[in-house]
Amino acid sequence: MKNSTAPNRKTGRMIAKNLIVLFTVALAAFYGIQAWFTDKQSSDADGINIECHAPDGIEIAVVKHGDPAPTDDAAYKNTIELNSENYSFIDDIKMTEVSSDGYTFYKPPLKQENGVASPILDVDDWDLADSSVHYLSFDLYVRSKSKFDIYLDSKSKISPNAKNLTGENADNKSDFGESGDSKGISRDCVTGAVRFSVANYNTKETKLLWIPAPNIFLNVNSDTTKYSVSTDKRSGESYSHGYYVKNGKWVKTSVSADDGSPLSQVLVANSKGFTDNGDYTYELGAKKKIMTLEKKDATQDSKYTGMVTCNMWVDGEDAEARLALVNGKFKANLVLSKGDVQQ
Repeated sequence: MKNSTAPNRKTGRMIAKNLIVLFTVALAAFYGIQAWFTDKQSSDADGINIECHAPDGIEIAVVKHGDPAPTDDAAYKNTIELNSENYSFIDDIKMTEVSSDGYTFYKPPLKQENGVASPILDVDDWDLADSSVHYLSFDLYVRSKSKFDIYLDSKSKISPNAKNLTGENADNKSDFGESGDSKGISRDCVTGAVRFSVANYNTKETKLLWIPAPNIFLNVNSDTTKYSVSTDKRSGESYSHGYYVKNGKWVKTSVSADDGSPLSQVLVANSKGFTDNGDYTYELGAKKKIMTLEKKDATQDSKYTGMVTCNMWVDGEDAEARLALVNGKFKANLVLSKGDVQQ
């Protein structure tokens, strides 16, 4: 997993105040803003704007995670703009440090030693993070007149907003890295710490755990005063995800795509996303089924329906989740597609 100490994460300060996420429209796209905190701070949620576009023959609706399913036909549209003006639950989002496997989200208590914050592992219980408060979480409802499998398409992507991540011409430069080995590091390298998951809490399944930018890796000198960024990682720590589980005390574990664990079956960290000239596409790289529409809801008449929960967060255990990358920007293009039901 990436640098598990997540060095220099200081309690009481933000990792990314108003960390902007610019979402691009495709068949189904979600637009938004994210922020990360190491303590009970708050973030202005006015900038979150999620626009959802469904393919032909598909209608979608969005509610705060855990709210009742919409019953009004007017809630189902081909295009939805999810922001604080149209959906009041967005105003409640105040991102706080969480640890997650993509299904369960914890808000660990922190200790600080020598200016470095880390979770306290020998306490009995960690608080559960509050969905749509400490991280972005919403329920996506899908319906159609025909039965389909619904996918997150392989062309979905979450990528840095900056064209240049390193060097003298780096866009959105970080305050640190203005001298020495780390000169010219874009704040947008925080994209390396972004995670996205799709879960079905009714069937207790994780449908997808996605590391969208495993090519980005922040290298930290042992004295934590010098930094450099690799943007062309093709294997190694950045292609695994770290999270905590309770085993007597809290223990950090990790998952990678080839480790044989159940979670590894839904983990995507696209190692084949490099172009011939060495650029990284940030694409999902594999079409992932997230639901099958079923005729179960009596309120939907003859419609086939389905629902999943979408979660997005910046993982605090990742080396790129750093104070120095505050105000990092990334853009996402999350594409829904449909197909015949596979038996």
